[in-house]
This record gives sequence, structure tokens and C-alpha cells, in this order.
Amino acid sequence: MRTFFSAVAARPEVRYLFFGGLNTAFSYGLYTVFLLLLHAFAVPGDFVWATALSWIISNATSFVLQRRFVFRSTRGVAREFVKFSSVTFGSFLANIALGAFAVGVLGLSSAPEKLVSQLVITIVLVVATYVLHKIFSFRAPEAPVEVFGTSAVETGTSDDIGSAAETAPSERTGESDVVKEGE
Repeated sequence: MRTFFSAVAARPEVRYLFFGGLNTAFSYGLYTVFLLLLHAFAVPGDFVWATALSWIISNATSFVLQRRFVFRSTRGVAREFVKFSSVTFGSFLANIALGAFAVGVLGLSSAPEKLVSQLVITIVLVVATYVLHKIFSFRAPEAPVEVFGTSAVETGTSDDIGSAAETAPSERTGESDVVKEGE
């Protein structure tokens, strides 16, 4: 049983779901409190303010959780925070746009309607931000490739290189004219 949980915990997708879920619940809770307060006082743009306030607080929490527990990064904090925040800020802007669409176009103007629409928006954005964080914010640097001219050069043992030279060009490159050494 322990092996199963260790294997599951090794997958960043599972860790993202767990820690992202915790932070999303926290953020949604903040959004709910802010929205209900602002809506009760009839503050114009209540969903925008609620989204902004919850984003400011939960962005820092999300960064720490994802950096430490999801992607297990040890690289430069400042650089990753800027990259991370650029992704989450893009998500924040998408959240505002989708919220404006829900309120302005779909007519979801009551507090319960705004809470439901925010839940749907959150689900969509969680998937998008995971992909962006994986390929951009916390991506490990690629291994260096030895380059000669404009193409990569394979390195290997002399046996590997010799066997590659003995292979017909058609087997290596798909060319139709086959010429072997010594023919």
C-alpha cells in the first residue's frame, strides 16, 4: 500500500491536483467571502474586486505550494516567481474576462449565480494553468546538446559509430540510392 502512495505522490499531476485543490479551495473561499461582503454593500464590479483580492492573497500561497510540493523546484526563487506570476496573472485576466461575460452577456448577476459561474471558470483555468506552469514556470532546463554546424552530432562509442557507418544510407535516412563501403 505504501508503494502505491509513493508512486502516486511521485507524479506531478497528482501532486498538482492535491495541492492545487487545497489552494483553489482556499482561493474560492476568499472569493466567496469578498463577493458576499461586496455584493451586500452593492459595490459595483463586486466580482472583479472579489477576484482581485482573492488572487493577490492566494497567488503567494499557490507559488509556495507548487514550487515546494508539486514541481519540487530548487532553482532561483525570484525568476520562478516572476514566471509563475505571469502565468497566474494571465489566468487572473482570463478569470475577469470570463466573469464579465457571465455577468454582462449571460446575465448572471445575483451572488449565487456569480459563485456558480466562478466555480466553472475556476475548473477551466486550473487545467490551463497546470499546463502552463509545467511547460513554462517550473520547466527544468534541457540537457545540453553537442552541436556541429547546424545539426546535432551524436556521441557514442567507436563501435556505435562504426556500426552506423556500415549501415546503408537508406536505412539511416530513407534515401533510395544505396551505396555501401567497398562496393
